[in-house]
Amino acid sequence: MASAECCAGTEVATTGDTQNSSLNDGRDAADAARYGLPDPSDLEDDPTLAGCCAEDLKNFRRAEKLRNALLEVDPTMARLKLAAQVLPGPPPPVQQGGGSPLELTDDDEDDPELAELRARRLQELQRQAAERQVASSQGYGQLNDVPGDKLLVTVEGVQGPAVVHVAVPGHEAGALLDEHLTVLAHRHRGTFFGRAAVRGGGRGDPLAAQLRLGEVGLPSLVCFRGGAVVGRAALPQFGPPGGLVEEEVTAFLQRLRVLRSGESGPQPGPRGARRRGGDASEDDGGGQEDDDEEDEEWRVKPCEVCGRRYPHEHVRAVYGSSSAAQGRDGSYDDDD
Repeated sequence: MASAECCAGTEVATTGDTQNSSLNDGRDAADAARYGLPDPSDLEDDPTLAGCCAEDLKNFRRAEKLRNALLEVDPTMARLKLAAQVLPGPPPPVQQGGGSPLELTDDDEDDPELAELRARRLQELQRQAAERQVASSQGYGQLNDVPGDKLLVTVEGVQGPAVVHVAVPGHEAGALLDEHLTVLAHRHRGTFFGRAAVRGGGRGDPLAAQLRLGEVGLPSLVCFRGGAVVGRAALPQFGPPGGLVEEEVTAFLQRLRVLRSGESGPQPGPRGARRRGGDASEDDGGGQEDDDEEDEEWRVKPCEVCGRRYPHEHVRAVYGSSSAAQGRDGSYDDDD
């Protein structure tokens, strides 16, 4: 009786070991395929290669286990999971054969009003696409590298405000500013964003001297409206050494009113049509919202040279011009 029970127990144990071995073999084959390793069953005739692949499989499993453990305590993954729970998910994919939402169905083909609305919408989309293309060809919507000797001439020809990073090559905070200005250029397509590098850290550079950047330091952020300088600031103003607080940069540009959120760049128009002495405020155009309450600094006495009514200073563009063209009395009108 005891012998029969022993044999039965041995048979059950053998069956269990066979099942476990078969499960392990199936798991090894699945993991090997997932990691890009050969199937262990194909390496039975080569014990050396089979041992190497088994060791690789063991290392891959250990690495995956460690990676999963790190992801569990990763704060970035925790924020992504929280955002996925709060924010709505992506829209469902469009079913094939559903057609464009602007296409008319059989029931709507006989409705002239819907056909007219669809035609107007298509014309509007085509117009916006054409305007964006034209604005992009003129440098709007991106950060433009401008040679230092052509910067002043470039900003004088811009139909709208301009923001320029007078950069020093190799400056860490300057690289961060370039990234932020690229984002702002994409959002504010009515403002021209440029970058001009100065030589030798700015010492003796003609551009730095003309913009009077020796008073504020380099690298600097210079803002223009109508070709005139309306604000200058050194990069240390926007954050700790080697760093940059993007919110401070955006707030500085908003205070100077040089961010024009035009969808497709500034509206074309003659330079002589800009605000003169009798105007109360400048028409920013391009979709920028007009503030009902303006600061007193924008209501100063009109400039005797150009008639503008906001704080600014005139910068003489000496590149490629003669002293006679700049006026006999040393003044000039940058609207011409």
